[in-house]
Amino acid sequence: MVNRTLLQTLADGEFHSGEALGEILGVSRAAVWKQLQKLEEIGIPLNSVKGRGYRLQDAVELLDQAFLRSQLDAAIWQEVSVALVTGSTNEDVQHWFAGHAGRCVFFAEKQNAGRGRRGRQWVSPFARNLYFSLGWPFENGVAGVQGLSLAVGLAIYRVLKCHCQAPVALKWPNDILVNEAKLGGILLELNGVMLDACNVVIGIGLNLDIRHSDQEAIGQPATGLRQQGCKVSRAQLALELVQSLEHVLQGFSVSGFAPFAEEWNAANGFHGREVRLILPSSEVTGICQGVNEKGELCILVKGVAQYFNAGEVSLRLADVT
Repeated sequence: MVNRTLLQTLADGEFHSGEALGEILGVSRAAVWKQLQKLEEIGIPLNSVKGRGYRLQDAVELLDQAFLRSQLDAAIWQEVSVALVTGSTNEDVQHWFAGHAGRCVFFAEKQNAGRGRRGRQWVSPFARNLYFSLGWPFENGVAGVQGLSLAVGLAIYRVLKCHCQAPVALKWPNDILVNEAKLGGILLELNGVMLDACNVVIGIGLNLDIRHSDQEAIGQPATGLRQQGCKVSRAQLALELVQSLEHVLQGFSVSGFAPFAEEWNAANGFHGREVRLILPSSEVTGICQGVNEKGELCILVKGVAQYFNAGEVSLRLADVT
């Protein structure tokens, strides 16, 4: 188990001697060394300089579980959790649903097995981005969640527009973009039967600080809020995102996607542009017309409107491979 007090001490990015860390933790220098080794074992990089001590490679702002719990409505959120390291926050929610009912939100400073759509890895460096998942029950099965990923994207978009001067946009069905580079993504997973009540796991990854080494691992154009000149507090952004999602999900639970369609279309980064929709066994090329009240994508193909549901599909601009 990683010592949170140790991480909070090192979070300032400054050097701390082994002796000073031992005094703070109330342990020997040998015990401090073992704790520092644990950090490196889970992929949290450290610098050490003889005579100066140890530090994280960069200062970080850790999320505060007590702060989030104090600011979120306990009548709505039955569980609010922040882990230093986890496999996947989506899996954490799945495990919680196995023994509980209600709504929950799980954050992690680092994921070792974070996933995007179609099984892709979600690159998750320690405490530089936001990785979290919400658990939310719905009454009407799969039919009741049509368009949900679009509504979730809109909730995130609303918050980012308040903090970021860059041209944030949405991409059907579940991406957040800036200048066609990926800023964030959404992964939905359902527990339950097709026509009855179900629990939905809403996984969200949002890039705050994307480095060159991250770009190599991601394998597609990506950006972070820091790269776009946005300096909002990581902890405050986490809180505002959950509050915005809470508001949108409450409305969606009552009325579905229809009330959000017009606003989503106004934020659509591909509107009026030639796109390719890559289906499991074919491709469709045409002009993106936005979405209807069900959240279905409309593409104008040779003058004829065709509508598509989200699923194992990918949307690209026609001139991008």
